[in-house]
Amino acid sequence: MIGFLALLGASLAGLAGMGPWVIAICAVALAAASRAKYDVLYLRVENMGLSTLASTTTLKSMLNATVASTVAFGGGLLLRLLA
Repeated sequence: MIGFLALLGASLAGLAGMGPWVIAICAVALAAASRAKYDVLYLRVENMGLSTLASTTTLKSMLNATVASTVAFGGGLLLRLLA
């Protein structure tokens, strides 16, 4: 639910014409929600000695969150330009 609210906020920020810094805030919110959801799995992986795998997964999650935030912001901005 938090992820959907973050994406809605990013799209509304694009619609309102706010700055692109909103993308970073939304991306951090999405990545934090993902990390909180799978926290037990991250701990298990780190305890097995595969900390690089956990770090790589976190970076990939952040990249996915950034792409999703950018698309949501861009959609709101596009609606602003078309209206």
